[in-house]
Amino acid sequence: MTLTMTRVATDTLLTGPVTLSPSGPADSVTESVRESYDDHVLRFGRRPDVSAALLAAIEHEGLLGHGGAFVPVALKWRSALLRKGPLTVVANAAESEPLAGKDGTLIRQRPHLVLDGLMIAAQALGADRAIIWLHGDDHTARTVFEAAFKERGWSGRDVPIEIIDGPVHYLAGEAQAITRATSGGPALPFPRRNVTDPWAPQTLVQNVETLARLALLARGLPNPRTRLLTVLGAHRMVVEVDQSTTIEQVLISLRWKVAPQAVLLSGYAGIWAKWDDVAGLEVNEKKLRSAKLTLGAGVMVPLAEDACGIRVTADLVAYLASMSARQCGPCLFGMPALAEHWAALADEDGDRRTMDRLRADISAIEGRGACRHPDGATRLSTSALQTFSAHLGAHVSGMRCRHRMHVTLPGTSL
Repeated sequence: MTLTMTRVATDTLLTGPVTLSPSGPADSVTESVRESYDDHVLRFGRRPDVSAALLAAIEHEGLLGHGGAFVPVALKWRSALLRKGPLTVVANAAESEPLAGKDGTLIRQRPHLVLDGLMIAAQALGADRAIIWLHGDDHTARTVFEAAFKERGWSGRDVPIEIIDGPVHYLAGEAQAITRATSGGPALPFPRRNVTDPWAPQTLVQNVETLARLALLARGLPNPRTRLLTVLGAHRMVVEVDQSTTIEQVLISLRWKVAPQAVLLSGYAGIWAKWDDVAGLEVNEKKLRSAKLTLGAGVMVPLAEDACGIRVTADLVAYLASMSARQCGPCLFGMPALAEHWAALADEDGDRRTMDRLRADISAIEGRGACRHPDGATRLSTSALQTFSAHLGAHVSGMRCRHRMHVTLPGTSL
């Protein structure tokens, strides 16, 4: 199968695409333009004072969070305004997954747009505290923000901003883990709960891309109809494309010549999908969700035709099990069991009973974790069973798997 491409022009958040180091923080190995404060003001104007019309504008625009869950920003803000306790607003810049790089790239290219968004949110909501939450090994991001502070100066209306380096752990960028850590606890998700005390301290976590888009809306500027993506191919790249761009067009723009057999959407706890099912889909989140798919935080991993999807899935589930919060049975026992089943299937040591046990454990774990981390492993497993069903038949029947290439994704070699 060959691929064909249509070019789409668009206004953008980023100053340009970048190629990143293979995993970890979004340090570019190609040229990346960082916008100075003077250039930022020349391009966008100075940060505006917040008016009562801002929330209505956010709601009218339908601004969504861009950390992966796509919760409407207006919904989170209205919830925060209804409560009376002290408020902390957090700019979540922690991309804990080994491949993710869109937020780190945005920070490195347009830090002042992110800072504007954080200060606008803090002012609009009457926050007592503002925090930039980083993944612990993202030293470049800290340096960029510290330099940006020196460039712009501060005024009396600004809430002081703290930079906090979170732990180097997969769960460190999860909103509930951030809430817990910034309140003095461990950087692990809360067990699922409902807070009913309106006077309790509260934390509003917003992804840095969300804040950058907020900074544009607050100026009366259009919210770019684009999608920031981290795509793993021969290199790890961050690109920005119009939401009408298809997944096929994204890969061709990155010089893919032959169609992959499948694509992992949304990252290591994401969804496998057959190439023929997704090639023509646009990277518009609403349309993807209508197809029961999601790009989440914008990570896309194409799987080459000769790669073994069973082996890759086994590696991913083992990685997720190693990164668990260890706060409940599904994390302590269920996820390691899933990893064991997938390892047996990948090694061609499994049989139909292994498949039955895998399906039974998925059913036992789904929705029963103290947090949502186990659900990521079950979602990945369920999608792999569907996407690689024919491939699995060879693994459990004693036939030699024809997909012999073992692709090791960054960070999954345990």
